[in-house]
Amino acid sequence: MANREFNRHHLSSLCGDMDAESFNALVQDIRDQGQLEPIDVVADEVLDGWHRYRACRVLEIEPTTRDLPEESDLAAYVLGKNAHRRHMTAERRAAVVLLAAEWMPAHRPAAKEKGDTVSPLSNDAAAARAGVSKRTIQRVKAQIQAGHGEALATGSETLRSLVAKARKATAAEGREDAGKAEGGEEVQGRSKVAELRKEVAFLKTEIAKRDTRIAALMGEVERLTLERDELTAGGCLGVSSGH
Repeated sequence: MANREFNRHHLSSLCGDMDAESFNALVQDIRDQGQLEPIDVVADEVLDGWHRYRACRVLEIEPTTRDLPEESDLAAYVLGKNAHRRHMTAERRAAVVLLAAEWMPAHRPAAKEKGDTVSPLSNDAAAARAGVSKRTIQRVKAQIQAGHGEALATGSETLRSLVAKARKATAAEGREDAGKAEGGEEVQGRSKVAELRKEVAFLKTEIAKRDTRIAALMGEVERLTLERDELTAGGCLGVSSGH
């Protein structure tokens, strides 16, 4: 069909993209030799050969396509074409297998292990299909549950980088919590100091009032003492003059 337009199938996108250098080499190869391998499509979506399709568009040539039945096991087909490429790491193959398994016919939910919300495949089945260890499947599943499945599948993230980011985020949260705690203690400390200063000022005022009162009382005592002495002296004089 002339000028047939295609979109990229989701399962194809799981395997990531060529880097610019590799894509330019592909364009040059098709320019020199023509398109040697057909592009596999389902309906109006490219299941395998997305970069060949893009290269043909760049060269403005009509791509050669091969239509696959829509009832095909598309996930198995994509895995067979992509998951065991030598440039794909074990964790990438595991992510592609687990994510692609959601596209399996009827998703086979009964095959899910107890409490598993990631893939209809059991860990053993996924490990066998991806050619990886069961431990790798478990670690990749944990990252898929955290929302990092496609990043692992395409290679934009690795298990190591995701773990490092998680640790960094946890450390940052810890520092933030510690800062808040220290800030709270600092605020409490300032509040306590202000309270003590207020109490000291009150006590100084009370002490000043007491000292004023003491000085007044001492003055009164001195005045009364003088009056008493004067009275006593006057009485003595009166007695002497009578004799």
